[in-house]
Amino acid sequence: MGLFFASKAEKERDTRLMETQRSQAAAADPSASAWVSANAGTGKTHVLTMRVLRLLLGGTPPERILALTYTKAAAAEMSKRVFARLAEWVTADDASLKRKLGELLGRAPTAAEMQWARQLFAIAIETPGGLKVQTIHAFCERLLQRFPLEAGVPTGFAILDEHERNALLKEATDEMLADATGAKTDALWPALQTAIAYAVNDGFDSVLQQALAEVGRARRPHDEAALAAIEGRLRTTFGVRAGLTSAQIVAELSETVAEELLPMLASALRGGSKSDQEQAQCLQSAIAAGSPGRRVEALAGFFLTQGNKPRDRLATGDFNPDAIRLRPEPSDDVRGNTPHAHQLECHFFVGCFLWRASNSSMRSISASCRVIPAAPSRCSICPTTSF
Repeated sequence: MGLFFASKAEKERDTRLMETQRSQAAAADPSASAWVSANAGTGKTHVLTMRVLRLLLGGTPPERILALTYTKAAAAEMSKRVFARLAEWVTADDASLKRKLGELLGRAPTAAEMQWARQLFAIAIETPGGLKVQTIHAFCERLLQRFPLEAGVPTGFAILDEHERNALLKEATDEMLADATGAKTDALWPALQTAIAYAVNDGFDSVLQQALAEVGRARRPHDEAALAAIEGRLRTTFGVRAGLTSAQIVAELSETVAEELLPMLASALRGGSKSDQEQAQCLQSAIAAGSPGRRVEALAGFFLTQGNKPRDRLATGDFNPDAIRLRPEPSDDVRGNTPHAHQLECHFFVGCFLWRASNSSMRSISASCRVIPAAPSRCSICPTTSF
């Protein structure tokens, strides 16, 4: 039984091998247009090599053959394989050559084909420009060099290598930094300050590379007038006053709850449920915060959920509304269903969004701008929430 199963497995393996070889031979046939899709290391380069060899055997001049690959390593490997096979045909004896050509063609070669195969190595070597097995990038560069005027590029241009590119980029960066830190009056200075905020340790080069990639990806660069128009639309959409900066938004958010009310509100919440006690801890962190920004982060835990959405309730039913009031009016307490509490939540939610958006990277801001609606949805309770 063991021998039977081993024999069956071997037959299945041989069948799959024969099917693969038939498929490869069909794809290598120059008379057919073929699309080969396969995993790495499964024989794509082998099929391309067979196709080039069959083109040469069929009488196609080497200078009329163009084989393109994506990487230089793949181009070198394919060229090496083609010339290695051509060299084997020169030195092989008749029996060996007949067998090799038969495997390639799928039939017995003619005497003329065998004689032609022995000459192909010298013909390919002596062809001006050689057999063209190159990368897509090299082909495009060659095309541009032959037709620079039609392509709108300078004649005699050269492609920078990585070392030259980095050297020129460093030189341009040094000149830009000198201009930005000189007069400190044009748009370069605030742009540099924004970039520096994200340049942790040696991260400035990374920020610069990201900025260059975004500029290169843009369909058309935005000038100052276009940027001003975009800023104006965003301010109108979110109800942000003209000239209001992110620092001023932080300052306003840090005063959402009056300084003198924070300790009283925290103390009252400590007598409530576990959820109320967690809210009290957020307020205690806000009291201990050493800067407006840190206070805002602490208050965010009080007003917003972990998903940065306004909380449904700021306090549970165990909280005594008579213990503390955010405003002197009897109707305004910190229960989650009162108008004043809801106004504070919406105010804080919009303010945190604006503050974080103004401090986002260029990529994040671009992504945010793409999903901003034409007009913001206004809350029915507090439709005038703005900054």
